[in-house]
Amino acid sequence: MFQYASCGLPDVWLTNGYREIETPYGHAVSIENLEGLHRAIGLRVTESPKPLTGMELRFLRKELGLSQKSLGEMVGRDAQSIAIWEKGKGLKSQKAMKAADILLRVLYREHASGNGGIRSFIERLNALDRTEQERMQFEEVEGDWHLSAA
Repeated sequence: MFQYASCGLPDVWLTNGYREIETPYGHAVSIENLEGLHRAIGLRVTESPKPLTGMELRFLRKELGLSQKSLGEMVGRDAQSIAIWEKGKGLKSQKAMKAADILLRVLYREHASGNGGIRSFIERLNALDRTEQERMQFEEVEGDWHLSAA
């Protein structure tokens, strides 16, 4: 049995699907279908009834290819808040952390199934929040209202 600690989670053990090999640099382990293993780990994490731990949050974020800043923007926090959560601090009482927990689970399950609609939608909403509200100017032309060119 092999403890797969390099994924960042302490309780991941492999019963098979790996080979122990000797290299010129010493002992190493080769894992078969690493992408599939990470998908299985991610799905198991999202199915847990417990709130995400900081390590699980980091694992899912990295699997989704999100920076701390990007995840922070999705949940209305800064990168430092995400870093604090990933260290296991401030996880219990914050409503924003609960939102991040739910969002990461949904995004990961969508990612694992090969879809990207929810993430794309959230990114568009966040872009709207960052853009300045533009003035809407209308004009009446022959009894109908239209958006003005000016």
